[in-house]
Amino acid sequence: MPGIANAALAVIGAVAVLNLVLTLALVRRLRAVESSHDHGGEPIPEVLPAPGLNVGGFAHADLSTGRRTVVMLTPTCPPCQTLLDTLTADAGRYRRDALILMIGTPAETAAMAERLAGYDTVAVSEHLAETAFKVKGFPAVLSVHDGIVVGSSHELPVLV
Repeated sequence: MPGIANAALAVIGAVAVLNLVLTLALVRRLRAVESSHDHGGEPIPEVLPAPGLNVGGFAHADLSTGRRTVVMLTPTCPPCQTLLDTLTADAGRYRRDALILMIGTPAETAAMAERLAGYDTVAVSEHLAETAFKVKGFPAVLSVHDGIVVGSSHELPVLV
């Protein structure tokens, strides 16, 4: 019996050492993958604009005075569809100061525009959203006061 116990103990030890070696190899690989995605040592770019961005000169709507909530949605992203559902369900709460920028051509955004009847909507290209608002990820919700972005998020603000 002592021979079987010793053999079992040796097998368990070998499996534990193999598990440790494989875990360390996995950690090393994950660190290598992470470092290859860090943009060459540069900070990873933000997908939403930082507060302070001046968007008052936006040609498709007057954002230079007052408060506006600018919501950017694309017809193909699932989180955008969730936000669209919230906007249509609570239109009375959000319609007052919201400007909805539908990212895509008028043909691509037609179904979205139909659901947003009553809102102030504009179909714009992704390039325009990127250059005018510094947005690289959707959905995007910007709080704009007197032409200046004062907050940005991927969620609608909670209205009281």
